Amino acid sequence: MNNKAFFKVDTKLAELLGETYRSTEYALKELVDNAYDADSERLEITFPKELTPNPEIIISDNGSGMKENEVRTEYLNVANSRIVRKGNLSIKKKRKVKGRKGIGKFSGLMVASKMKLETISNGVKTSLIIDRDELAKEGFDLEKIPLDISTEKVDEKISGTKITLSGLNQNFDFPNPERMKQILVWDYGRENDFEVSINGEKIGVLDLQGKSYTEELIIDGKKATLNYTITPKPIKSSGIVTKVGNKLVGKPKNFLADDDIIPKKLQNRIYGEIICDDLEDDVTADWGAIIENSKLNKVISERTTEKLKKSVDDVFKTDMKMARARYQRKINKELEKLPEYKKPFARKALHKTLEKFYGESESKINTVISVMVAAMEKDHYWDIISNIQKTGNSDIEKFASALNDFGLLEMSIVTSQALNRLRYLDELLILIEDNKTLEKDIHKALELNTWILGDDYNVLISDTSLETAINKVLDKKYSGEKAQNRPDLLLGRTLNRELVLIEFKRPNFTLNRDTERQALEYRDELNTYFHNQHIKIILLGGRVKQNISSHNERDDVHFRTFLDIISVARNKLEWLIDELKRK
Repeated sequence: MNNKAFFKVDTKLAELLGETYRSTEYALKELVDNAYDADSERLEITFPKELTPNPEIIISDNGSGMKENEVRTEYLNVANSRIVRKGNLSIKKKRKVKGRKGIGKFSGLMVASKMKLETISNGVKTSLIIDRDELAKEGFDLEKIPLDISTEKVDEKISGTKITLSGLNQNFDFPNPERMKQILVWDYGRENDFEVSINGEKIGVLDLQGKSYTEELIIDGKKATLNYTITPKPIKSSGIVTKVGNKLVGKPKNFLADDDIIPKKLQNRIYGEIICDDLEDDVTADWGAIIENSKLNKVISERTTEKLKKSVDDVFKTDMKMARARYQRKINKELEKLPEYKKPFARKALHKTLEKFYGESESKINTVISVMVAAMEKDHYWDIISNIQKTGNSDIEKFASALNDFGLLEMSIVTSQALNRLRYLDELLILIEDNKTLEKDIHKALELNTWILGDDYNVLISDTSLETAINKVLDKKYSGEKAQNRPDLLLGRTLNRELVLIEFKRPNFTLNRDTERQALEYRDELNTYFHNQHIKIILLGGRVKQNISSHNERDDVHFRTFLDIISVARNKLEWLIDELKRK
């Protein structure tokens, strides 16, 4: 039987064609989701080999398939949500439906110009071809485009859907099978009754991005296989699951949960499975867990924990080595604040502290480094270090006590320093809320506390040559009667040796384009003394004129308000204090 079918459009076509995917692999995933919703138990994706003439991608499943009437009234009903039609659970297996908008079924048209659908239900195969080029000829007026649809009788025992994509889109990179595995394993790597294969290979834990491990555990003639991957970042579904007879037992377990040394953020990067059919007699009746007194499971758990600790330790050491190298420049610059005899101990303490804040963002780590170095200037910190040196290894008990004091004090003085900075912010807020506050007052308050401007300004060095240059520039224009209008400027160098010109304004001053123009003139003058050196400008005031948008700022001139810099600095310090309480 062969006749015509037409699209039924519930909404504007733009909503269909406007559906975007991050990549061709994500577009193909929509078709996999449809198979899952159709209660499929097996799905196979076949990618063509490179340089294959007329390459095709085939996605086939053994799900419920569709009748001809369903293809006409539901499949071709654009943006007609499956959830609206049939509810949010699949009919047979009661799976939570993934398809949401009713348009994912057309995602294949992003990958290819032609999509052939062959679907079997109740002994009838219904075939349909959707050609993107033909749609384009009609201006994508879907309801006017006839589609060839045909049916034929087949074995009633067979059901499922096969989609063939041809005329692959040359504007995109060819879909990558390995990348496809990595995407699908997140959703389907732990499904009991949905097996996904790509080019004949089942997807699994080892297809995740990251460093993968496989271990064979032999216990009294019984065998268990441990597969796991340590992913680049923490994941929501982390942990190790147990599979018995290809079925999941219980929920993922964190085998390192009781380890106080391995950071939680690293523990949450472990994704894996234990496969052991010999545990079948030890599974609870509801398959919700392994019986607690199972001797075999106890040994498997112990060995799994040992294996995980070893591999995670290796990853942790590598990560920390890379982190120290990444932050070494900043650490070195910060340590310039300290006398030479303090630097070796300070460097060790910084490296030790970096481990405690493993996995945090660069901005937060920079805050930790800055606050800690400032804290190291406290004399009592070095009293403890001196005690450790004097004790040596002659008295193990005293040595251990001194080392313990060193660790406790390290955290306590960093907390103290962070609290001191918070108190400084409170005092600064009082200062800027006072209408009598002048530029010179702001200059004095911030000159030695430029950390408030952000991580790039934790160390701002201003030497005699920089001060001399500022004075020469200002003396030309602001002398005699004009001296009272002399602006308050600070010229310094950051950790990256970049020159920064800061102009301080009164807290009740509104920054505007005239402020910017004047600062640019100061910079032009300064460039006569520091030729060809880039000078960044920061304008500090109470407010910014309303019509000046941050999106329209120059890259080298920044408008900042006092309330803004105080708020950002306060958030970072409060985060640090909260983290220290947990360490």
